[in-house]
Amino acid sequence: MFSRLVALIFVIALNISCDLRSGRRTALLKEMATDTIVNFNAVDVYPLFLDCNNCDTSEKQNLCFEMELARRLQKAFDASSLDAGEIESDTIMVDILVDDQGHISIAEIHKSVKLVEPIPELDSLLNRSVASLPDVIQPALKRGIPVNSMYKLPIVISSSR
Repeated sequence: MFSRLVALIFVIALNISCDLRSGRRTALLKEMATDTIVNFNAVDVYPLFLDCNNCDTSEKQNLCFEMELARRLQKAFDASSLDAGEIESDTIMVDILVDDQGHISIAEIHKSVKLVEPIPELDSLLNRSVASLPDVIQPALKRGIPVNSMYKLPIVISSSR
């Protein structure tokens, strides 16, 4: 009789423990399923210049990176004398790539045809400006892994008459 009681308690305990494990397993599977959804258009940590390390939120980090990039490129542009000639004002879009190693380069320059003839040295000036940036910065991170990130930088060219 005692052995039957022990066997019954053992079967009940085994049944309950399997139900508990099944619940944990289901919760774990749900967590893994939601964890595998990846937004390829956003990063967890934006690329950073050393000046931006004290930013506490990702939005502030992104803003700091963009502002610092624009400031450094503006400084390089100011150092050169660019003759815009007859151009009133125009905007070019520059695709800036920060690769997973932290190197900054120009992926593509989108400019209007009316800028090609008056400012033939524009592409080389942009390339020199980007080359004057730090050799390596902290790359963007997605789930702790360094990833490439691309930025569209608008540059307004206007003649100062």
